Amino acid sequence: MPSACLLVNLLLALFISFTSGETEVKFTGQTEFVVHETSTTVIRLVIERTGEPANITAIVSIYGENTGDFFDTYAATYIPDTETNRTVYISVCDDDLPEADEMFIFYLTLQKPSAGIKLGSPRSVTITVLSNDNAFGIISFNMSALITVNESRGRNEFVPLALIREKGTYGTVTVTFEVEGGSNPAEEDLSPAKGNITFPPGRAVLIYNLTVLDDQVGTSWIHFRRF
Repeated sequence: MPSACLLVNLLLALFISFTSGETEVKFTGQTEFVVHETSTTVIRLVIERTGEPANITAIVSIYGENTGDFFDTYAATYIPDTETNRTVYISVCDDDLPEADEMFIFYLTLQKPSAGIKLGSPRSVTITVLSNDNAFGIISFNMSALITVNESRGRNEFVPLALIREKGTYGTVTVTFEVEGGSNPAEEDLSPAKGNITFPPGRAVLIYNLTVLDDQVGTSWIHFRRF
């Protein structure tokens, strides 16, 4: 009878599992985290033991270099044979260093591996700490907001826009500018009258030149505005 055969196979599988004497340790629950760098950010990692009861000491440790983003990068927890899980807490360190998004991996290991105890899956977790402390910089003009220029005859003159990128210098950042005010429309006196200025990665200071156009009108004052 097919139903009797199925029942026998199920009982046999349960018997083999029960008599195998094997214990498995793994992470359970959430294993991927995306967090902000704050003094209250704490990651909760749950370690579970299944199979035969056993006294186990599990280790959670960071993979690679300790960059100072966590208060502790190593934690040991003891799971007695009378319990099945333990929780480990990883606290994020809130520093003042501008940093881009960073991903970290924490691995699960056993303090004393033995033949009857093995690591299951998942045995690693990933923690991404989002960019913080103005990692991409605070950009502003490093010059007077009001500049007076004279139009030259027969040659080009330039108005240098000096910009500074304070705090972090990660990644490529683009800002938009526009020239306004003056006795004439800005596009009659300067080229370009508006546009984009791009900071490449690592650049903290940048000079962007505008061309003064000869419209034979005379002196103009101009005001720069950043968006």
